[in-house]
Parts: sequence; C-alpha cells; structure tokens
Amino acid sequence: MRYCIGALVGVMGASAALADTTRFDGTYAVVPEARLACDLSRGTADIATIRIENGQYFGVVATCRLANPTTIRGMDAMLFDLQCTGEGAEWGDRILLMKKDDGSLLRVVNGMSFVHPPCAVQD
Repeated sequence: MRYCIGALVGVMGASAALADTTRFDGTYAVVPEARLACDLSRGTADIATIRIENGQYFGVVATCRLANPTTIRGMDAMLFDLQCTGEGAEWGDRILLMKKDDGSLLRVVNGMSFVHPPCAVQD
C-alpha cells in the first residue's frame, strides 16, 4: 500500500511540475540581434534559438530537464534544477526563468542574466 501511494504521489508531482513549466513554453531568439534566426524557413532556427516545451529546455548544444520547480514569492518567476545532456556529457545546474511584460524570457544562470525575445508564431 505504501508503494502505491508513493508511486501516485510521484506521478502527481511530475504532472504538477510539467504544468508549472508551460507558461515558459515557446521558442526564443538566443540574443535580440538574432531575431532573423526565428525564421524557420531559413533553416537556422536550431543554432540561434532556444526552446522550452513539455518541461524540457532545448539550448544550442544541450537539452535539459526542468526539475523541482520553485515559485519565487512576489514575482512571476520560477527556479528550477537542470538535469542536462549535451556534447557527450551530463551535468546539473540551476536556472531562474521569468516572463517579461513584452513576452521576452529572462533567464538567470549562476550570476549571468540573458533576455531572449520570443519568436513570432509560425503559420
């Protein structure tokens, strides 16, 4: 019985974490000057954009699972543990994500901050 309850709590926690990340879902230019990279017809989107989808952060050279979401009190921001793989390595990190009023994504990692403008929705 304890194992069933533990498994249920784990599943519920995983789905709650996924739901918490959806407000950040989207494709963003790596830097504001690279907004042309958002034009998927140019074939350059993978090298100059980042994407957040289904609890995953897809960077230029790494894919990371956004885990253990923590809401930042008084801010529309969340702190996550990252579990990353890329270029033959695995590592962990922390990341703070926040949506700005203009739809841009503010990303803070270990003392560095970045602003990523959203890519326009492609029809």
